[in-house]
Amino acid sequence: MASRAPRYVLMGLGAAVLLWAGFGSLHRSRPLHHAEWLSVDGVSLRAVRAGRGDTTLIFLHGYGESLLAWRFLLDRFAQRYRVLAIDLPGFGMSGIPDGPHSYTAYQQWLDDLITRQTRGPLVVVGHSLGGQLAAGLALAHPERVVAAVLIAPAGAGISPLLSDSAGIASPATQWVASALSYVLPIHDSAWLIEAAIDSAVRSSSDSPTVQTQRRILEQFDFAAIGDRYRDLHQPVLLIWGRQDPTIPFTIGERIATLLPCRRFVPLLALHRPHQTVPDTVAAEMRAFLRHPMCDPK
Repeated sequence: MASRAPRYVLMGLGAAVLLWAGFGSLHRSRPLHHAEWLSVDGVSLRAVRAGRGDTTLIFLHGYGESLLAWRFLLDRFAQRYRVLAIDLPGFGMSGIPDGPHSYTAYQQWLDDLITRQTRGPLVVVGHSLGGQLAAGLALAHPERVVAAVLIAPAGAGISPLLSDSAGIASPATQWVASALSYVLPIHDSAWLIEAAIDSAVRSSSDSPTVQTQRRILEQFDFAAIGDRYRDLHQPVLLIWGRQDPTIPFTIGERIATLLPCRRFVPLLALHRPHQTVPDTVAAEMRAFLRHPMCDPK
């Protein structure tokens, strides 16, 4: 048990960072965006769209979060690109889909999203669960997805302390992870204007949203891509926190060796560097998008 103590300390620090980032406000006099609602394969998704340009950056958040996870990053790219961030099905204010809640089901929803709601070349930007989904889109649509930014993506597994050998989250992880619903806000009136929405459905541990997020952890395979990362031939910016307790840095190193064309950026950070060191992440993204070069191997 003693050997696990440092990892639990890191997880505690991560929770503290979430509280800081989650409840932090951007303190603007006027919000920058209006929320809109997109229908994707029968599911209503909350979305934010902005920017201009020929290429669209699609931002996909991690488990237990919402499109607000990108509010420290998204606006930095709206001058040169179209940007689109969504609440994934079952998260934030998006609709709760009928099952299954598998990796394959999420890929089908995102396939419908890019077919109906985007045009032209795409850059997929994803974190954790959203990073796995972003990688899946790049694998499935090489003709549309020209590059990927993956921040501590799942797909090759998560911490052995959090999952079984099949890549499914453990029961204890399912309970702890569902508690994120009470830590991370889904509204930010300083950044996003929304119609009045009754969010009481999220107010109890047996709410439909919390139940859905637990089912996702019971069914979603966080190791579904595995060695298929080697088939992702588009340029990839891979960003990872060296102290990540959720998807350990060693998994990031393994994914980096599989990717044919990648720029690997280790950071002094935990699991969410785009929220804790957004200036650094934004600078790396800008440099990569200007010149999507591969690291020498």
